[in-house]
Parts: sequence; structure tokens; C-alpha cells
Amino acid sequence: MLHEVYTYLTTPCPGHVRRLRYLYEVIAMRSRHRRHRAAWRPHLENSRAFVLAAAQRCEGRDSVAVYGAGLLLDVPLAELAVRFRRVHLLDIVFLDQARRQARRHGNVTLVEHDATNLVEALDRAVRGGDGRLPEPSPAPPECVRDADLVVSLNLLSQLWGLPRAYAAANLDDLEDEQLDAWCGRIVAAHLALLRSLACPVCLVADHAYAKRDRTGAVVETGSTVHGLPLPEPEAAWTWDLAPVGESDRAVSTELSVGGWSLRRGAAAGGHEGQERAAEARPPGVVIA
Repeated sequence: MLHEVYTYLTTPCPGHVRRLRYLYEVIAMRSRHRRHRAAWRPHLENSRAFVLAAAQRCEGRDSVAVYGAGLLLDVPLAELAVRFRRVHLLDIVFLDQARRQARRHGNVTLVEHDATNLVEALDRAVRGGDGRLPEPSPAPPECVRDADLVVSLNLLSQLWGLPRAYAAANLDDLEDEQLDAWCGRIVAAHLALLRSLACPVCLVADHAYAKRDRTGAVVETGSTVHGLPLPEPEAAWTWDLAPVGESDRAVSTELSVGGWSLRRGAAAGGHEGQERAAEARPPGVVIA
């Protein structure tokens, strides 16, 4: 516990990222991985293998950009650093352990970047009394636009959770249906951005959950991406995210995960999100 508190107090982090609990969540994720290392291993290995396969198929070898790099648990960093001249790892916040891993490779850069491009605007709306939900407007930084390969890694279903919780707790008169529709737009905008890129794109994401009781019987299922339609994955596996006792004394949670190779202009997500993605293009904050 003291280590977690020290990490929270000493990790450099913008105020809006801290207030929306992104720093808290990445620290909690690190702790969950330590508790359930064996249960998570197959998912992390499958994620790394799918990314490596995409890298091996990629003709260009100048640069790769990875959205959702986070703790680097699912990033085959050493292999990417050998295959590509430059490796850009993107996430909204990084812990020191990620910085240390990046420094072991002379061609790896960490880029602090909000993939939704709405977190700071949401915080302003809450703190300024605006009360309106900002729309997602994902804007790829230069390292993404120039990449030979872009990877979105176990990020798609994570984009909406903390913004939804912050909005629900701090903005009045928001109905669940309104929040759910907004979260759906956040997810769809990221997929539209990926499909608007000119380079090959590798997507790894969970898209559904199942809760099981102690006998293994399924007691609840649902979408983790707000019903976003996705094609049949090229690879599929299950992530034993929360064994019994982690988030519920009697129920476990498992996620259905898929891997996709996306092509520019493929159907789904619509053109509106692609057009928004091409408008504003903040560079992101390079930190290592």
C-alpha cells in the first residue's frame, strides 16, 4: 500500500488526468496484475503474439506507434525495438516502470496522449459549471500519422469508463441513456480514427464480458464496447480478468478478446468520426 501511495504522489501527471483517476487506475491495474499474474498470462501472451505477427507482415520498418501502451504488459517491446527504427508508445499516463523499460532501448519514445481528445475538455466542463458532455474528437499525433504500423492494444473498451464515471458523478441531469450513447460515440470515434489511417492497423480489444458464479455458470453477459459492430476477429481468446474474489465474492468476470487487421476505408464507424479525427492534431507530450 505504501508503494502505491508513493507512486501516486510522485508520478508526474496533469491535473485533469489525476482528477479523472487515470493515474489511480493504472496503479490499480499494476496491483491487479501482480495478484492475478497466472490468470492474465494467456491473454497477455496472445496479445503480444498478435502484435508481433502484424509487425512481421508490415513492409515498412521505420516506425510503429502503439496506442494503450500503459504498463507495457502486453507490448512486445524488445521485438518491436529491433524490427522498427523508431517505436512510439502512447498513453494518457505512464508510471516510472514504463519509463525505465523505454530507456533500455535507444529508439523507444513515450508519448503522453489522450486518445479520445476529450478528457481535458470534460474536466473543464465539470470545473467550470458548463454541464455539457464534450464530443470525442480523436486526433492522431505526428508519430501516428507517419507510422508504418499503428497498434491499438487493449484500449477500445477502456476509453469510456473513467470519463463516464466522472461525468455521472459531477454533471447534473444526465440520464443513463444519454451517457451510454456518449460512451458509444467515444468507442466508435476511436475505431473510425484507426480505419482512417493510411498505414496497416493492428487492433486488439475485448468486446464482450461474461460473469460466472462459483459453479462456472454464466449469470450475466454484455458488450464492453457499447454494442459497436466489429467484424469476425482473425484471432480470439478469453481473458480471465477478475477471478472470484477480485471484484465480487461470488462472481468472476471474463472478457472475450479479438485481434483484427484493419484496412483504410473499411465499413463501420462512419465518415463523420474520420473527418473529426483529421481536423485537430495535437502533437502529444513526449516524455522519454
